[in-house]
Amino acid sequence: MYEFTIARRHILRNPKMAFFTVAAVTLAVAIIVVFMGLLGGFEEEIITTTVENNPHIYVQPKLDEKYVYLYRTISARLWDYPGVEAVSARLIGKAAARYKEKVRGVEFLGVNPTDEDLLMNVRKDIVVGNFQDLENRKYSSFMGTKLAEELKLHLEDDFILARGNISMNLRVAGFFETGSAKDKTMIYIPLATAQDLVEKGDVVSEVDVRISDIYQAPYITDDLKAKYRYQSKSWEDMNADILKLIQTQSIFSWIFYLLIFVIAGFGIANTMIMIISRRTKEIGILMAMGATRWSILKIFMLESLILAPPAALLGSILAVLTARLIMSYDIQLPSEIYMVSRMTITMKPEFFVYAVVFALAVNFAAGLYPAWKASRMDPVEAIGSI
Repeated sequence: MYEFTIARRHILRNPKMAFFTVAAVTLAVAIIVVFMGLLGGFEEEIITTTVENNPHIYVQPKLDEKYVYLYRTISARLWDYPGVEAVSARLIGKAAARYKEKVRGVEFLGVNPTDEDLLMNVRKDIVVGNFQDLENRKYSSFMGTKLAEELKLHLEDDFILARGNISMNLRVAGFFETGSAKDKTMIYIPLATAQDLVEKGDVVSEVDVRISDIYQAPYITDDLKAKYRYQSKSWEDMNADILKLIQTQSIFSWIFYLLIFVIAGFGIANTMIMIISRRTKEIGILMAMGATRWSILKIFMLESLILAPPAALLGSILAVLTARLIMSYDIQLPSEIYMVSRMTITMKPEFFVYAVVFALAVNFAAGLYPAWKASRMDPVEAIGSI
């Protein structure tokens, strides 16, 4: 069709217009793709930290009790549910770790190392030591690397773990590093040792479960609540605030994308309006030669849309280069504030699909009014205007 030929020739005759239009959309596409990558990486890190590095189901004491007493029976019953991969009874408490003159508040986890490793895949986080040593060494412990640094503890050093009037000497059997705030506060000890520390007998704080499909967790917890008096919570219940944060963040992200869309659109529209004002006589001649208003509209709409694919391509390339540049630096974040320990960018294929759609949409929307304005010109006035 001749409209496309005319639109292409207009673009080739006005390289500056094409450059500024493509540059505006390229920059907008790159910003949006990189921002999507940052948010995607942030969400993945949070999910890894809050879901993959935590149990999926928590069976906690009855409302009128502080501990789970029949935890062996509960553990056996939990294995009957489909998709259960691990069950670990854990005794959790607060204590003070002291080494020489240094003291730090810690959270201790009394566990069976085999069960805990199945639940949390602890071995992948072990820096030094054999986690199974907790099975045979009653007064041994594994602690986070940052906590060990603060206490100036080394492998096989002895330290004091105190809770209330009870204290015991423990030996450092190894260190772990999760990349989260746990590295500064958590200590693994044998379950029997933790029970001696709390002096409540053969009890645990909770029985935790890992399942193959995390989205089945709410259904299992609902069934547990119906059958037993124990409080049962899924990972969604335990991380409700974080999930709300992600949802709120998504809303702000879409507002940001809309603002970028509007800014880029106004830039393109302004450029197109300036070009139309310079082509008034040309538009009048085309209409005098028989071009319909619809044809004039198509010519200027095609000019906008022709520039969309190269803008999307260049924007995607710029986004990839920017992401690689950012990821080339190991940017550490305070996990206490941001819940993740490092900045990551995830480049997913759908982000680039969104980039192409965005480029087409912004060029179409920005070219709509200038094209309509051009199509409404009176040919006699347009020819006589210059």
